[in-house]
Amino acid sequence: MSDLVEFLRARLFEDEETARWAADYRSRPNGGADLSGEERWQWVDPSNGERLRLGRRPMDHLQRPVALRSVNEYPWQSRPGFGPHHVLDVPFVKEGVALHVARHSPARVVAETYLKRRLLDLHSRMNGTGVCQTCGERVRDGGCSTLRLLAMPYADHPAYHPNWRA
Repeated sequence: MSDLVEFLRARLFEDEETARWAADYRSRPNGGADLSGEERWQWVDPSNGERLRLGRRPMDHLQRPVALRSVNEYPWQSRPGFGPHHVLDVPFVKEGVALHVARHSPARVVAETYLKRRLLDLHSRMNGTGVCQTCGERVRDGGCSTLRLLAMPYADHPAYHPNWRA
Protein backbone atom coordinates (compact mmCIF):
# COMPACT_ATOMS: atom_id res chain seq x y z
CA MET A 1 0.00 0.00 0.00
CA SER A 2 1.37 3.43 -0.89
CA ASP A 3 2.07 6.20 1.59
CA LEU A 4 -0.63 8.26 -0.13
CA VAL A 5 -3.26 5.56 0.41
CA GLU A 6 -2.25 5.18 4.07
CA PHE A 7 -2.32 8.97 4.49
CA LEU A 8 -5.83 9.19 3.02
CA ARG A 9 -7.15 6.31 5.14
CA ALA A 10 -5.86 8.04 8.28
CA ARG A 11 -7.38 11.43 7.36
CA LEU A 12 -10.77 9.89 6.51
CA PHE A 13 -10.73 8.00 9.81
CA GLU A 14 -10.03 11.29 11.65
CA ASP A 15 -12.81 13.12 9.77
CA GLU A 16 -15.38 10.42 10.47
CA GLU A 17 -14.41 10.00 14.11
CA THR A 18 -14.63 13.76 14.68
CA ALA A 19 -18.10 13.85 13.10
CA ARG A 20 -19.30 10.90 15.15
CA TRP A 21 -17.86 12.44 18.30
CA ALA A 22 -19.65 15.72 17.53
CA ALA A 23 -22.87 13.78 17.05
CA ASP A 24 -22.55 12.02 20.40
CA TYR A 25 -24.53 14.06 22.87
CA ARG A 26 -22.39 12.85 25.77
CA SER A 27 -19.15 13.54 23.85
CA ARG A 28 -17.27 10.67 25.42
CA PRO A 29 -13.56 10.79 24.51
CA ASN A 30 -13.45 7.10 23.54
CA GLY A 31 -16.63 7.10 21.48
CA GLY A 32 -18.72 3.98 21.28
CA ALA A 33 -20.89 1.78 19.11
CA ASP A 34 -23.90 4.06 19.57
CA LEU A 35 -22.32 6.96 17.67
CA SER A 36 -24.34 6.84 14.48
CA GLY A 37 -23.14 10.10 12.95
CA GLU A 38 -26.63 10.52 11.46
CA GLU A 39 -27.34 13.78 13.28
CA ARG A 40 -28.34 16.80 11.23
CA TRP A 41 -28.25 20.26 12.74
CA GLN A 42 -30.30 23.42 12.38
CA TRP A 43 -30.28 26.88 13.96
CA VAL A 44 -33.27 27.85 16.07
CA ASP A 45 -34.51 30.79 18.09
CA PRO A 46 -33.81 29.71 21.70
CA SER A 47 -36.82 31.65 23.00
CA ASN A 48 -39.39 29.64 21.04
CA GLY A 49 -37.50 26.75 19.36
CA GLU A 50 -38.54 27.83 15.85
CA ARG A 51 -36.11 27.11 13.03
CA LEU A 52 -34.32 30.18 11.72
CA ARG A 53 -34.49 30.86 8.00
CA LEU A 54 -31.00 32.08 7.21
CA GLY A 55 -30.16 34.09 4.12
CA ARG A 56 -27.33 33.63 1.67
CA ARG A 57 -25.37 36.80 2.40
CA PRO A 58 -22.21 35.61 4.25
CA MET A 59 -21.48 38.92 5.96
CA ASP A 60 -24.87 39.24 7.63
CA HIS A 61 -24.79 38.88 11.39
CA LEU A 62 -27.42 37.42 13.65
CA GLN A 63 -27.78 40.16 16.25
CA ARG A 64 -29.44 37.98 18.85
CA PRO A 65 -28.74 34.72 20.66
CA VAL A 66 -29.24 31.59 18.58
CA ALA A 67 -29.10 27.88 19.32
CA LEU A 68 -27.79 25.01 17.24
CA ARG A 69 -30.08 22.02 17.65
CA SER A 70 -30.01 18.48 16.40
CA VAL A 71 -32.93 17.57 14.17
CA ASN A 72 -32.62 14.10 15.72
CA GLU A 73 -33.20 13.57 19.41
CA TYR A 74 -30.08 12.56 21.31
CA PRO A 75 -30.42 9.55 23.59
CA TRP A 76 -29.11 11.36 26.69
CA GLN A 77 -28.77 14.92 27.84
CA SER A 78 -25.27 16.36 28.15
CA ARG A 79 -26.10 18.45 31.22
CA PRO A 80 -29.13 18.90 33.41
CA GLY A 81 -31.34 21.63 32.04
CA PHE A 82 -30.54 21.04 28.39
CA GLY A 83 -33.02 19.16 26.24
CA PRO A 84 -32.35 16.19 23.98
CA HIS A 85 -31.80 18.36 20.90
CA HIS A 86 -29.25 20.79 22.38
CA VAL A 87 -25.89 21.16 20.62
CA LEU A 88 -24.75 24.76 21.17
CA ASP A 89 -26.01 28.15 22.34
CA VAL A 90 -24.27 31.25 21.02
CA PRO A 91 -24.93 34.93 21.68
CA PHE A 92 -23.75 36.03 18.22
CA VAL A 93 -22.71 34.34 14.98
CA LYS A 94 -22.09 35.46 11.41
CA GLU A 95 -24.91 34.16 9.28
CA GLY A 96 -22.45 32.64 6.80
CA VAL A 97 -20.75 30.74 9.63
CA ALA A 98 -24.13 29.54 10.87
CA LEU A 99 -25.03 28.27 7.40
CA HIS A 100 -21.70 26.48 7.06
CA VAL A 101 -21.91 24.77 10.46
CA ALA A 102 -25.44 23.50 9.92
CA ARG A 103 -24.70 22.39 6.35
CA HIS A 104 -21.66 20.36 7.44
CA SER A 105 -23.42 18.43 10.16
CA PRO A 106 -22.12 15.03 11.29
CA ALA A 107 -24.46 13.20 8.91
CA ARG A 108 -22.97 14.95 5.89
CA VAL A 109 -19.37 14.42 6.98
CA VAL A 110 -19.97 10.71 7.64
CA ALA A 111 -21.61 10.35 4.20
CA GLU A 112 -18.71 12.14 2.52
CA THR A 113 -16.12 9.95 4.24
CA TYR A 114 -18.02 6.86 3.05
CA LEU A 115 -17.95 8.16 -0.53
CA LYS A 116 -14.26 9.04 -0.35
CA ARG A 117 -13.41 5.60 1.07
CA ARG A 118 -15.20 3.98 -1.86
CA LEU A 119 -13.17 6.11 -4.30
CA LEU A 120 -10.00 5.29 -2.39
CA ASP A 121 -10.74 1.57 -2.56
CA LEU A 122 -11.49 1.74 -6.28
CA HIS A 123 -8.39 3.75 -7.17
CA SER A 124 -5.87 2.05 -4.87
CA ARG A 125 -5.90 -1.18 -6.91
CA MET A 126 -2.92 -1.31 -9.23
CA ASN A 127 -1.93 -3.91 -11.76
CA GLY A 128 1.62 -5.22 -12.01
CA THR A 129 2.66 -2.44 -14.39
CA GLY A 130 1.84 0.46 -12.03
CA VAL A 131 -1.46 1.40 -13.65
CA CYS A 132 -4.63 2.17 -11.68
CA GLN A 133 -7.10 -0.60 -12.44
CA THR A 134 -10.05 1.80 -12.27
CA CYS A 135 -9.02 4.76 -14.41
CA GLY A 136 -6.16 3.17 -16.37
CA GLU A 137 -3.81 6.02 -15.49
CA ARG A 138 -0.15 5.35 -14.79
CA VAL A 139 0.40 5.79 -11.08
CA ARG A 140 2.89 8.40 -9.96
CA ASP A 141 3.85 9.58 -6.48
CA GLY A 142 1.77 6.89 -4.81
CA GLY A 143 -1.49 7.23 -6.68
CA CYS A 144 -3.48 8.20 -9.72
CA SER A 145 -4.91 11.69 -10.17
CA THR A 146 -8.08 10.71 -8.32
CA LEU A 147 -6.15 9.79 -5.17
CA ARG A 148 -4.00 12.91 -5.39
CA LEU A 149 -7.15 15.02 -5.76
CA LEU A 150 -8.66 13.33 -2.68
CA ALA A 151 -5.54 14.33 -0.74
CA MET A 152 -5.65 18.03 -1.71
CA PRO A 153 -7.96 19.17 1.13
CA TYR A 154 -5.34 17.86 3.57
CA ALA A 155 -2.41 19.79 2.06
CA ASP A 156 -1.97 21.67 5.34
CA HIS A 157 -1.45 18.41 7.27
CA PRO A 158 2.18 17.87 8.37
CA ALA A 159 2.28 14.37 6.82
CA TYR A 160 1.14 15.63 3.39
CA HIS A 161 3.84 15.37 0.69
CA PRO A 162 3.95 18.23 -1.84
CA ASN A 163 4.62 15.74 -4.67
CA TRP A 164 1.06 14.44 -4.13
CA ARG A 165 -0.37 17.62 -5.65
CA ALA A 166 -2.59 16.80 -8.60
